[in-house]
Amino acid sequence: MRNGQWTAIVAAVASLGLGSPALAQASAPVPTAAPAANTGVSPRVDRLLKQMSDYLGAAGAFTFHADVLFDHLLPSGQKIQFSAMEDVALKRPNQLYVEWTGDLGDRQFWYDAGAVTLFDPSKPFYASAPAPADIDSMLNGVQALAQFTPPLADFLYRDPYGTVKDKVVYGVDLGPRNVEGKTCQSLAFVEKDIDFQIWIDTGPRPLPCKLVITYRNRPSAPQFSAVFSDWNFAPQFEAGAFAPEIPATAKKIPFATEAEAR
Repeated sequence: MRNGQWTAIVAAVASLGLGSPALAQASAPVPTAAPAANTGVSPRVDRLLKQMSDYLGAAGAFTFHADVLFDHLLPSGQKIQFSAMEDVALKRPNQLYVEWTGDLGDRQFWYDAGAVTLFDPSKPFYASAPAPADIDSMLNGVQALAQFTPPLADFLYRDPYGTVKDKVVYGVDLGPRNVEGKTCQSLAFVEKDIDFQIWIDTGPRPLPCKLVITYRNRPSAPQFSAVFSDWNFAPQFEAGAFAPEIPATAKKIPFATEAEAR
C-alpha cells in the first residue's frame, strides 16, 4: 500500500488535533517480509492480491468494521500501543463515510458529491473543502491538500492492487492461517520503506481478513494492524446518510498547513 494512504495528519487536521502520525499513517495494506536474494512476487501471490483488489473494486457499495492496533513513539523513545475501531461506508462513485473511535480520540470523515469534511467531536471546529467528483480522485486530492487520507484508504480505491503493485519488491505466500475463525491465506510483502502482511479469505469472497504494516523507515519500526469484520456488499443507506453531521455551534475552518495552523 502506498505510504500516502496512511500518512501523518497535517493541515487543518493538525490544527484540529486529529491524531498522531502513527494513527494516520496506518491506512494502507502495504509490503512486508524480509528481502530474498532474488526479489520478486510469484504469480500465485500476485494473483491472490489482484483477486482481492478486483472483488473490492467491482463493488458499487460496501460497509466494513476494523479493529485496529497501532504504535506511537514517545519522545523518550518508548513505543506505546494504542487501539481504535474504524467503521467505513462507501457508495460509488462519490460518497464515503469513515468513523474512527480510539484511545487517542475520535474522528469523522465525510465525502459527499464533491466536498470533504473532517471533524473531531471533542473540538469546537471542523475542516471542509471542495473535492473531486469521484472517490479515487478525492482520496488523491485530500492527500495533496492536507497530507491526509483516512486509515485503510487503499481498500477504498477502484483498484487497490494498482496502488501497491509498482512499489512491491518482494512477496511470499506464507500459507493458510486462522483469523477470527476464518481460513485466510497469509501473504507477506516488502516495499522500499515498509513491510506489510495481509491475510485474504480463502472462501468464495476474497476479502481482506487482517493487515499488518511495519514502518521500517521510522524509528523503532512502529506497526499498524487491522482485523476486518462485518463486510456488507448490499447495504441500505438512508437519504442523507453521507451528509456531515456537525453541531451548529462548531466553527468551519479551512484546511491549512501545520505551520499555518499554529
